[in-house]
Amino acid sequence: MVYRAETISLEDKAIERLLQGKNFKDLSSRDKLFVAYYHLEKLRQLNGGYISSPYHGQNGGDKYNVFWLRDIMYATYANEYVGAYDKMVESYRLILRIFQKYQHKILLGARKRHYLGSCAGEVIHARVHPITLEEITHEWGHHQLDIFGLFLYKTGDLMKKSYNPLTTDQLETLLLLRDIVLYLTTVRWHSDQDFGMWEEGPEVHSSSIGSVLAGLTMWHDDGYYHQKYSSQIDIHRFAAIPQEFVEIGRKSLDKILPRESESRPYDMAQLSLIWPYNIVSEPQIKQILRNIEKNLVRENGVIRYPGDKYFNANQGDPFGSEAQWPLGFAWLSIVYSKLAQRSLKNGNIFGKPQEQIEKAEMYLEKLEAVMTEDGKAPELYTDGKTNWNVPLAWAQSFYIVARQSLNWVYEMTASL
Repeated sequence: MVYRAETISLEDKAIERLLQGKNFKDLSSRDKLFVAYYHLEKLRQLNGGYISSPYHGQNGGDKYNVFWLRDIMYATYANEYVGAYDKMVESYRLILRIFQKYQHKILLGARKRHYLGSCAGEVIHARVHPITLEEITHEWGHHQLDIFGLFLYKTGDLMKKSYNPLTTDQLETLLLLRDIVLYLTTVRWHSDQDFGMWEEGPEVHSSSIGSVLAGLTMWHDDGYYHQKYSSQIDIHRFAAIPQEFVEIGRKSLDKILPRESESRPYDMAQLSLIWPYNIVSEPQIKQILRNIEKNLVRENGVIRYPGDKYFNANQGDPFGSEAQWPLGFAWLSIVYSKLAQRSLKNGNIFGKPQEQIEKAEMYLEKLEAVMTEDGKAPELYTDGKTNWNVPLAWAQSFYIVARQSLNWVYEMTASL
């Protein structure tokens, strides 16, 4: 059964009763969802944003009780899957406010023919203070194209579902959308380097190209995403996306795939090309999944890419000692649930749904096995132990999406 927000109790005492004397993985699927959503809500702030983790930096390292723009947009995804669209809209309106606050940087960036430097004045920062929305650090690369791609994709998607995340000052908002599109096309998003989802580089990343291609395609929409919606709401009139940009982006993505970048033959970030974006072909989906499942899946999660040094157990010889991210289990479960839904809807032409369902179940079970006893999804494991970022907001959100996606598959199979 798919559960909705109005049926989910978030009272502290109710959650305590559910967990009393029990391990999270031993709860019913309904109660698991309630507990996981409860922990996610604890990270939500009054302005609609989500801090990435409760960690305050007391043991060294970066503070995570701040806003990462990408994390907010993915963390609030869970609200859509429990029917709390009002909360999701509020989160995306917060991202819109941040973009408006730093719109001058977007305009400055749009004047450049190429992106220069990791923290130049024309770059929107990936991390801001949760109250003041001021930029926090200049220490690492902030030029991350997928942030804009995700924003364009999901705001367009919400509008087509009749949930408008844009502000009441439509003219100001439309000017911002125009500036974002101008920025992306000026910096040649389809061929220029950026720092990618993991804020490392710079390199040309297939996950970044695909994200922006999905965002531009959503607003241009020549029919690519039409099948997703029960009614057709023409949003293309609000943001003029030339067909040429979509065609160039598609060619660039096809050219770089199946690699993530010059230095990475595969990367967990490429799962975004399948979900949420669904911007790759069936053969490309199969290749991406083969690469990730064969090379990146580990006991406690999915490594981001071979040789990843972030929280690596052996910095001197990083290959084989990479941190393992539970997030990857959630992501793989979501992907296989989505593939199963497509197969069931289209007469199995996209594969055997039962095999896809079994994979979705397997990865969800793997995820639950590495969550804490009270139902929190850690950022990562190193040497069999979690780091201090527990829970990680978007990993917690992805667990909810994964469980609800599988519930939808069960409902579909029951009705056949």
